[in-house]
Order: sequence, then C-alpha cells, then structure tokens
Amino acid sequence: MNTKQVAIIMVTILMIMNIVISAQSKETFNLREANLSDRMTYHRAIDAAVWAMPLMNFKFYRDALAHAGVGPNDTGYYSKLQDWKFQTATPNNTTPYILNYWTVADGPIVVEIPGSEDGVGIFGTIMDAWQRPLDDVGAMGRDKDAGAAYLLVPPGYNGKLLPNALVYEQETHYGFSVLRPVMAGGATPENLAKAMALTKQVKIYPLAQADNPPRNKYVDLYGTLLEMTPKLDGSIYKEIHAMIEEEVVLDRDLAMMGLLARLGIKKGEPFKPTAKMQAMFDKAGPEALEYLIEQYHRGGLNPWMWEGKKWSSLVPEPGSRETEWRYELPSYYDYHARGALYYAIITSVKNYGTATFYLDLAETPDGEWLDGGKNYKLVMPANVPVKDFWSITTYDLETASYVRNVKKSSIDSIMKEVKQNADGSVDIYFGPNGPKGKEGNWLPTDPKRRFFLLARFYGPKPELYDGSSFQLNNMDLNEEPGTSSR
Repeated sequence: MNTKQVAIIMVTILMIMNIVISAQSKETFNLREANLSDRMTYHRAIDAAVWAMPLMNFKFYRDALAHAGVGPNDTGYYSKLQDWKFQTATPNNTTPYILNYWTVADGPIVVEIPGSEDGVGIFGTIMDAWQRPLDDVGAMGRDKDAGAAYLLVPPGYNGKLLPNALVYEQETHYGFSVLRPVMAGGATPENLAKAMALTKQVKIYPLAQADNPPRNKYVDLYGTLLEMTPKLDGSIYKEIHAMIEEEVVLDRDLAMMGLLARLGIKKGEPFKPTAKMQAMFDKAGPEALEYLIEQYHRGGLNPWMWEGKKWSSLVPEPGSRETEWRYELPSYYDYHARGALYYAIITSVKNYGTATFYLDLAETPDGEWLDGGKNYKLVMPANVPVKDFWSITTYDLETASYVRNVKKSSIDSIMKEVKQNADGSVDIYFGPNGPKGKEGNWLPTDPKRRFFLLARFYGPKPELYDGSSFQLNNMDLNEEPGTSSR
C-alpha cells in the first residue's frame, strides 16, 4: 500500500469519526422532559414566529425577487399567467402579477401607477414591510383608475413634495406592492400584450430624482422559480433577526423585543444561538406553522359560511377590516390572528370591496385534512350566482402556495375544456389520478402533501352571501372506476 492510499484511508476514517461525533453531540429538545425555564423559552419561540409572519412574508418576497434580478425600485412582472413556480401565498391563475419593493430609509419614494387603457387597468395595494396597507391603487384606490403618483415619505418628513402626488407616511423602511392587471375578456394573447404595455408604465424612483427620473428596470419572471413562502423551521429565527436588524422597531412591538431578547434576537447584536437553543428552534418553527394552519382553517378565525359545511370565508371577521388589516384594535393588538391571516395571503387590501368573494375548504365532512394521496370529487352546483365567473384553485396546506410540480392548479367556469353535467353542474376531481375521459375537470395533487382549496367568485351576486338559495357542496371521496387512493 503506497503513501497516497494510506492518506486516503486516514482521511476517510477521520470523516466518518467526525460524522459519528457530530451525530452523538447534536442537541435534542424534549418538551416533556424540559424544565420550566426551557419550556417557557420554547413557547416564546413559537410566539415569535407567529408574530413575525407578515414581516417574514415580505422578507422572503424581497429576497426571492432580488435573487431573480429584481432590485429596489425595479419591477418584476409576468408576461403570461404564472404557474406553480410562483411560490407565494394563495396567488390566482386568472391575472398576471406585477411585483416590486423599495425603501424610504434614504428619503421619499415615488410610485407611479398608470391609469386604465383599452380595457386593461391595474389594481392592488401599496403596503409597508408588515403588510399594513397604505392604500389601494386602481378602481378601489384614491386614483379611481385614472392613475396617480403615490409619494411615500418616512415618519416626520417635512421636506419638499411632488405636485399632485398622493402622500403617505410609511412607518417602516421597506415598502412593497403586489399589483395585477385586470383585463376585460380574460387573459387572451391580445389582452396580455396590452397588460404588458401598461405594466411598463409603472415607475418607481426617489423623489430626489423626480426632475429627471432614472430608467426603470423590468424583469419578466415567467418560468422563474420564486421561493417566496417563509420556511417555518429552525432557520426562521435567523431570518427574524436579520429583519430586526434592517427595520425600525415600532412602539407597538417594544414588549415583543423583550421576548425576542430572551431568544438571543437583539437589535445591534449578533445572533449566536447555542446548540441547546437551536434544538428548541428546530422544534418550535414547525410547531408555529401547525398552529397557524390550525388557527386559519380550524381555529374560528374565519367564520363558516354555511351550517354543516366546511367552507369558510377567506377574509376574517371582524378584526381585519375594522382595523384596515392591521389588527391594532383600540384596547389590544391581536398579532396571533394577524399571523394566521398572513400565513394564507401575501397582500392585504385597504378598501375591501365587492368585486370578488373568496371561500376556503381544507377538510372533508368528517374533519380530516384533504390528503393529496386520495382522490376526491366536488360537485359545483349549477347557476352559481356570479356576474362574471368562478374558479377553484388547489394549494399546499403547509406553504399556502401552489402545489409544486403540477401542470394545472385551477379550474374555472370559462375554460373550454371543462365539461358540464346535463343540469349545468360541474364535477371537479382532485387527486394523484385523474378519471379517464374527464382530465379537463381534474386538478392533480401531490400524494405526499396535504392541500386545500380556494373558491373565487368574480362579480358575486347577493344570493352568494345570504345562503338562502345557493350553497357549495362538501368534498367527498371519489369512488369512480379508474381511480384509486393510496
């Protein structure tokens, strides 16, 4: 045996020994065996992840855009309807998205939104880093679909303004918007071309450069994998620390800063959790996620729509709308309800209107989570009370985003391939296997993942709300020939 062979053997032995030692020395955390102090620390960690959910939504949104080449003041857009690679909370498959972000840390920012043109208009919401809406844009905003310059200034700003601009004080350094072009007649190639032309009229620039605005950068995101959903595992606490370092601390969160300090998350200090603390984090992050899932889908946050049915309203009542989606009530601050809401959505809305209505379904009639390894059937009744159309979209229960690696996430009433029954009802199938001859009515699922549905109603009529003449059906297992569940 030569010297080189001996060296290779020794290196291999050392690597194996290091792996064994590392495995033996890795800290674990058992809540039942933990002392009171450690149990309190563990529960603080769960609470911190729940509190931080809206801020984490923004951070992962911003970081994913930056990774795709969309920097501050740039605009990312979709030239076609997005597919599963747009991994953010409950996006739709009906309109393309326009995404951007900015910071007022160095001075005011101007966001120019164009008015509607040729049957295409832009709507959405301008928000701060906590997803608190500053205002809506488009038909539901102050510009009333005519377009406007939105001027975002830091707190206490008393410098020059932009003539005719709509001025808002942004309490956080960062802000962002999630916008959509609305196209009369749907996403036809002609309408998409119009939407892209209008998208490239969105402009973001510093107020200091208003006399000679810089050229804006537009990045087509279609086909790009965007990992925008927060990863609620042991690494989320490092992400929380990073945003605490970047952002201002609001007065409402001073008590939470004390809780975070107990976890080693302190503004202006490095984050260096011990092995014991990291073991707690590794359990607390996933536990926080399950808590948010339970709260949103089962915890009473969203009211059931009809007695005996598992459909609930996507929009919580009454807290979100009463506080303009801030959850800062006159006598308390409900950050648990806020965290549960922002597990499921990436954008809020300041003026909740009647153009759309949403319903959520995550369970079978007997209260079991919808299982991607099973085949289900949902019968959409005939004569759905909408002026425009309805759609059904599948989402992963843990990420609240599209089911990964599937070719189709939505079915709607205007799709030509969707077949109606003789009475006008529509059978919709879900599962790993689509029934033969009915593939146009089938939405595939991941057999290893739980999922849920959102029903969207565009142009809802009053009958949809009062429950007197219309109700959605529950989800049932599909026992038709040609399908089999695991």
